[in-house]
Amino acid sequence: MTQPAEQLAADGATIVRGFLSPEDAASLRRTVSDIYAFMSSCESISHRLLAFHFKLWHGVWLRPLPAFLRKARPDLAQRYEQSLGLIEAQVERLFGTGWRFFPKRSYFRQHVGMVQKVPWHIDADAASIYRVAGAAINVWMPLDTVGADLPSLDYVPRSHAVMRTVPMLTGEEKYRDDAFVDGVGTPATPQLDVGDALVFDQYTLHRTQQTGSRKTIRTACEFRFVRHAAPTLQGLNGWLRYNWNVLFSPQGYVAERAKGFLGLRQKGSSTA
Repeated sequence: MTQPAEQLAADGATIVRGFLSPEDAASLRRTVSDIYAFMSSCESISHRLLAFHFKLWHGVWLRPLPAFLRKARPDLAQRYEQSLGLIEAQVERLFGTGWRFFPKRSYFRQHVGMVQKVPWHIDADAASIYRVAGAAINVWMPLDTVGADLPSLDYVPRSHAVMRTVPMLTGEEKYRDDAFVDGVGTPATPQLDVGDALVFDQYTLHRTQQTGSRKTIRTACEFRFVRHAAPTLQGLNGWLRYNWNVLFSPQGYVAERAKGFLGLRQKGSSTA
């Protein structure tokens, strides 16, 4: 059988059944559920950005979460950190040493109804992770059974190789459409149970599976890891392509300055 690290390198994604044991997965599920319940009960959340993410899209940002819980609910802080330790150990066991948990881009995400579906994107530009390290992965763990009634993730195997050669998107709109994805490859949709994980590269195309209803509620964990020991040529390549796009794309800096210059000339001509 292909090992997870080998499949991740070849396909840009790998499904790890039983990433956590049934007992550990159930404990993580209870902990996340209790965190959501506690934060929902708070009249105000002291950390501004933690409150912002929670109110806007039912997201829990993991960077400030431990400090917040240590003050407000130390029992929940301890349970969360125990689960995180198990996940870090599994990443090292399955994918090798050098991977470091990256809470700045890690979240609990509660998908509610049909509104919070995320279109096709890659983490490298949508989350600007390429600036941090040449190698980054997302350990995506649903806390409900997904792929049938509740939405899993769609992803495109081997798209990570293609997307490393494509200019990164700039501005607020960093999503790709179906026509673009059809030219890259055929999507796959894993069915995952609680405790399973889909682990994928920062350049792998993925989106929320297009299923569910207005009453759909699905909670998942996005634990991102980075490896600074990886060669930095990929990071430099991404930085160059991103900034080239910022400057010279049809919506880039040069094009906008040219439009402004032409607008001023036309205005000057009309008033002459």
